[in-house]
Amino acid sequence: MLNARSKQARRLEILDGALTAIRDRGLKGAGMREIARAAGLSTGNLYYYFRNKEELVYACQDRALDQLLEVLALAKGRPGSSETLGALVEGHLQVVMAGGASLHLDVDDLPRPLFKKIVQKRDKYERGVRELLAEGQRDGEVRSGDTKLQAFALLGALNWVARWYRPGQDDEPDIIHSFKEQLLRGLLWQRI
Repeated sequence: MLNARSKQARRLEILDGALTAIRDRGLKGAGMREIARAAGLSTGNLYYYFRNKEELVYACQDRALDQLLEVLALAKGRPGSSETLGALVEGHLQVVMAGGASLHLDVDDLPRPLFKKIVQKRDKYERGVRELLAEGQRDGEVRSGDTKLQAFALLGALNWVARWYRPGQDDEPDIIHSFKEQLLRGLLWQRI
């Protein structure tokens, strides 16, 4: 019998395997059999940890949002909007590029209760990003404008990376640097 810590570690390994299978086959193309194979389990064993694919997809997305909320918390501790927003862009892209947010755009098919939980957490993150932008505007560092639209533009650009990036590419640092430079140039009054 697995203790709680071992079970949790195994669940995280399964989530990593699920992200690999989903990335390779797409959300609709990756069934529980493919996910189990990617996680090194039998299909029956997978059901010990997750009752169904929806629960597994929810767990992947919930984990990614927890990681993004950690990124937000760390970014808030930086001095100045350039540092704060730079840390946010970098951290957000690291989560997306590691595959953690690859499902970010595909949660509409979740059962309503799970979908609502994801939306609440996603909205919390988005509000936090808008607060960073509003604070930067008050300090005169971020261009004036509707912070909701600025946040949508920023997050849209960052999240779309999940559609074309494949983990393991050698150019990850270059992509992060380029995104950081381009996005901050659009948001900040001064050059970075």
